[in-house]
Amino acid sequence: MCTNLGLECIYTPSSTSTNVIVQKELEAPASLAQTEALTNIADIEDSVDAMGTVVFADEEDCGFFGPSSNIAFLRHLSRAVSYNTSSPVAASCPSPTAKMSLDGGFVNASRPPSPGLGGIDLTSQKQKETDIFALPPPHETSQLVHKYFTDTGLLFPYIYPPSFLETYRGMTENNLKVRRTWLGLLNMMLAMVKITAPSVEPAEQRINAADVFYKRAVSLCGKEMLRGTTLEVVQYLLLMGQYMQGTQKSVQAWTVHGLAVKAALQLGLHSKDASRVFSPQEQEIRKRTWYGTLSMTLGRPAAIPDSFVRLDLPTNDINGDGPTPMPIVDGLTFQMSVDFFNSTILLYKQLFNIVDLLYGQNLGCDPPLTVSESVGHILSVEHHFVAWEKALPQHIKLLTVRKIREVNGKMPDPPQFFSMKFSVILTLRYLHLRILLHRPILVKFLDARGKGGMDPGEERLLQQIGSNSMQICMESAMSIIDIIHELVHPLEWQKSLLGAWWYSLYYTFHSALVLLGIIWIGKNGQHATTSISYDLEKLTAYPSQAVSILDKLDCGNRIVDRCRYYLEQFHDALNRRAGEADIAHSGDITGLVDSSGSNMKASPLGLEFGEFMMDGDLWDLLNRQDVFPSV
Repeated sequence: MCTNLGLECIYTPSSTSTNVIVQKELEAPASLAQTEALTNIADIEDSVDAMGTVVFADEEDCGFFGPSSNIAFLRHLSRAVSYNTSSPVAASCPSPTAKMSLDGGFVNASRPPSPGLGGIDLTSQKQKETDIFALPPPHETSQLVHKYFTDTGLLFPYIYPPSFLETYRGMTENNLKVRRTWLGLLNMMLAMVKITAPSVEPAEQRINAADVFYKRAVSLCGKEMLRGTTLEVVQYLLLMGQYMQGTQKSVQAWTVHGLAVKAALQLGLHSKDASRVFSPQEQEIRKRTWYGTLSMTLGRPAAIPDSFVRLDLPTNDINGDGPTPMPIVDGLTFQMSVDFFNSTILLYKQLFNIVDLLYGQNLGCDPPLTVSESVGHILSVEHHFVAWEKALPQHIKLLTVRKIREVNGKMPDPPQFFSMKFSVILTLRYLHLRILLHRPILVKFLDARGKGGMDPGEERLLQQIGSNSMQICMESAMSIIDIIHELVHPLEWQKSLLGAWWYSLYYTFHSALVLLGIIWIGKNGQHATTSISYDLEKLTAYPSQAVSILDKLDCGNRIVDRCRYYLEQFHDALNRRAGEADIAHSGDITGLVDSSGSNMKASPLGLEFGEFMMDGDLWDLLNRQDVFPSV
């Protein structure tokens, strides 16, 4: 590379410390030469019109989502609905979806050229950039840091408050120098506080405020995040991934999470041997950071195989000599935080088992499981769920909506409040995983109503043993909607029990889709559903209740509004298809989509619906001949 750039090949000596000596003289002409080389490459690759103006071709985003995703489930539901319509199939050209497996595949979407720089003066734009080393006034920064450690920092306790606050005080009170990566981590913490704050102020205002801190963090650590050579960088990447989930960047969140996993492996955070050289405190924080990488985006293969996770669970004995007093929360709350984190880790292990056993690791390679294979795997995971629930500490036991209703009035004292918050979040995670566990049986009921049908023997077995899974799916989805609905409407402190808004959005949206599938099967006389005990009229109220949740969840949030709108339209479309045999001749779904265009702005999200669905994918499904043939 040096030869190609016309430079003398000189290596900077390596250093084991975080402060690496840089040869400024060499760095400057190398940077200049690389810039010129990259400019030449850009000139070659960009197409140019006759006037010398760069013309960018339309870009296409592409994503593969496996069978555990909402996208895959929605396709099963759509196929079942389309087959049960009595209208003739209209002739049309094959669509991209027709070439995909219903259990997942590539989703493509054209988007306008990315630069979009018409009329923008790049020079003036650069001058308007904020100071990357700036921070809010000390009292405001301290308040935001405090909020972080009493919210996100308790749910994911891999940043150690005493050490972090000691560095912060040294910077603010004694004007001590801090590491660039530490400052980047601080900015990501401030961004998380802004983006997860209860919706007292409009979402757009909060997102813009959070984006200032996010951009500073990226500017500070843009190079370091690719190197991943310190524990601080891994923590920074983990926070960045969480932040992106709440800012319509969930596809990038998956990429950033991958960087965090690779950096964690590079540092040996997964290894007992590698950690032995560190102090007990450092060993504990390394362990917690490693466990912070275990989360996964649904529809994707696990980033870390379960066989790689061999460390002991985190402990409150962080210094090796008993529980350590925390500077922000009381000792009981900190103990509950560790218990909650450990319970979440064990729940993630069951998520891994579910994706492995029932969704083929989301790889899209295995043939569908038989009914008996699915039921066998479901029973084995249910056994683990029972053991997990029984082992929960008393102060973070699972809750029902009735138990939540018993707590009225003013906000409880901190230990009781955090106990309730941990219990609410664990309950929602547990119920959601139970839906994911039993959803393959619901999918089989939907497929039995589809064009291809099922093998008669398999269908008989499904009718005999599938109703229990349908019941669990239904009850879990109803419980999720009941709990979130109970907390999203009242006082601000009660709403804060739900945690970050995007989790509530995902759980609500997923539960509503599942209930729509069960309602559809019930209305179409599926034999196996006759043994399920539920009031169909009561059940049909839940999708509307989910819409009500999304209407109140986060004021002015575009992704919430769009999910709510999709849910409303899909619910309406299913109801009309169930009740009107001549729907293709009277106000079809195409009319719904077209008439909505004037009321909904073009989505700024592109393909970045991530854990919800691909943007535009629902309308694609509703409007395509291969999915709803009668339209």
